Amino acid sequence: MSALYAIQRVSVDLPLAAGLSAWLPGGGPKLNLLEDVSLEIGAGEIVGLVGESGSGKTTLARAMLGLTPISGGTLRFQGAALGPKGSFTALRRHAAMMFQDPVASLSPRMRVAALLTEPYAIHGITRRRTAADLLAEVGLSPQLATRFPGELSGGQARRVCLARALALEPALVVADEPTAGLDVSVQGEVLNLMTGLRASRNLGLFIISHNLAMLRHVSDRIAILYLGRMVEQGPTAAVFAAPLHPYTSSLIASEPQPDPRRRRADLAIRGEIPSVLHRPKGCVFHTRCPKAADICRTTKPEMRQLAPGRHVRCHLAEPPLP
Repeated sequence: MSALYAIQRVSVDLPLAAGLSAWLPGGGPKLNLLEDVSLEIGAGEIVGLVGESGSGKTTLARAMLGLTPISGGTLRFQGAALGPKGSFTALRRHAAMMFQDPVASLSPRMRVAALLTEPYAIHGITRRRTAADLLAEVGLSPQLATRFPGELSGGQARRVCLARALALEPALVVADEPTAGLDVSVQGEVLNLMTGLRASRNLGLFIISHNLAMLRHVSDRIAILYLGRMVEQGPTAAVFAAPLHPYTSSLIASEPQPDPRRRRADLAIRGEIPSVLHRPKGCVFHTRCPKAADICRTTKPEMRQLAPGRHVRCHLAEPPLP
């Protein structure tokens, strides 16, 4: 599968000092939010990204669309480089983002109709579809076009954000926690809608979530992020069947079990995620890892391929059984 969007060894540093001088070369200490992150998303593919709060998931999503500058590595969309000095204008006509808080991402002073058609005015192109058409595509009544965001339910606001993202018929949608705060039934409706659009439009989807069960259900591949570093990625079924990194194993073991006769294994992650201000040396997970060895405390592991499509950043990981 050809890469629609390729992230290659990307890092994101933000200045700790205030003022314009902080952004100039040598302008003071930096806070490293992401380090050496690589990932590819194919056309028509759903890739899930999971990790605890503070792991850098939203930072990566914002960096992909140029909302947060990168300090190293390269970003490529349909083969074209978007590096630190690249223009993201063309990208934003073909890629869209759904933010975590749907209501906060919509102007409270604009009606739904104006919000849905605003992308055409921003990019200076002839309006392609009406607000009613966009609402219908996401399963909403055209009557909602006259409402303000504050008059929408959580599920309706989420669908309006999706309709706005689809206005320019993008090739890629980056969705940050698209089901957060929704009832289970509404979550299912939103996910079914997104996967249906993937099939009908050959749409690439990059879904960020804490919900492992949801990502297991909808994603083709899954990536695991911990404290700003990618620790594992691979086909979703293979990762859940045989996780290679101890962090991935702990996340999966911590999932609630729907069968009351089954109990979760006592492999839940112990302790709190460290601060990026004091990132552990060596493997960033060694302070919480039940299998940590001396090498884990002193030497930073590199991402390794242990099987086709299976990559892991761990000194102790072994190839999965055939």
